[in-house]
Amino acid sequence: MPELLKATFQIVTPMFIGDAKQLPNDGIRPPSVKGALRFWWRALNWGRFRTETSRDESALALLHDKEAQLFGIAANGADTGQGQFMLRISRQPRLNLETQWPQNNTGSGYLGFGLMENNQESHRQGIREGVDFDLELHFKPKSNANDIIAIQDALQVWSLFGGLGSRARRGFGSITLRQLNGQEMMFDQIGFETAVRKRLNETASVVCFPIYTAFSQHARFKVIEIDNDARRVHGQAGLQYKSHRGQESNLRGRDKIPFGLPLQGIDQESRRASPLFFHIHALNNNQYAAAVLYLPAHFHHDPRYQTTDLVKFNHDIARFVSTTESRP
Repeated sequence: MPELLKATFQIVTPMFIGDAKQLPNDGIRPPSVKGALRFWWRALNWGRFRTETSRDESALALLHDKEAQLFGIAANGADTGQGQFMLRISRQPRLNLETQWPQNNTGSGYLGFGLMENNQESHRQGIREGVDFDLELHFKPKSNANDIIAIQDALQVWSLFGGLGSRARRGFGSITLRQLNGQEMMFDQIGFETAVRKRLNETASVVCFPIYTAFSQHARFKVIEIDNDARRVHGQAGLQYKSHRGQESNLRGRDKIPFGLPLQGIDQESRRASPLFFHIHALNNNQYAAAVLYLPAHFHHDPRYQTTDLVKFNHDIARFVSTTESRP
């Protein structure tokens, strides 16, 4: 395995990422990318560590140790371990700022609640889509080949399902891997869905719900829309989600808890991210796929949300992925 990974990514939807003032003046910072890779590495590898022990707690300890070895670990604000690689943004995206999208009362506006206010003067600034950035991951000499493969897998899974910045779970800041060490990585629709199914099949042996957001046999995936305009497919995904969860749906009050917390009028103190990941993927024929990934897990440590029947608890949110209309 090479000890250097070079990757080129395309920003597919506006990326709302920034400094302490929420301005994107610094472009993309390595800690943000490393945080995303950590998340998807954890999501991919829970099942592998869970099969090595009979207890969730022991599996979590093993995973934490391996994560520290790969990515490094910080304690009391200081790095106490460097990890297996150094990550560098070797080419920043061109900073063409987005200041007007999304708008209120649209599908994208529904997904992007909080990015904009009632007047455009307070709209969050983001990096406009259609630009590329490059990463370089320099591994330590004689790094274990399996460790390099694990990070390479995390890069690819991040591209299939994720993004960067605010509302990344709602399809903002979606990214697509264009090249990896000089190899073209773009797919058509069939190739994209095949790559996704491969990842889901690799984790299908994880029978129990994970104790954190991770892949298991309960994961579901759906392509919602295919079109030649990334913003349009994002808006269509938002409209379908609004129809399922919003005021026009039959879901009311506590029925919406599985979609994430806080929830106005029900629980405005607790925090739980949604198990739905919206993603807009650039295809190699100048088309874009709007897709949604469902990664259910144990919901919350609060006794109010403990249940022995997680399938029933997640029924309404799982139904969105299974019944969402797909229009190629």
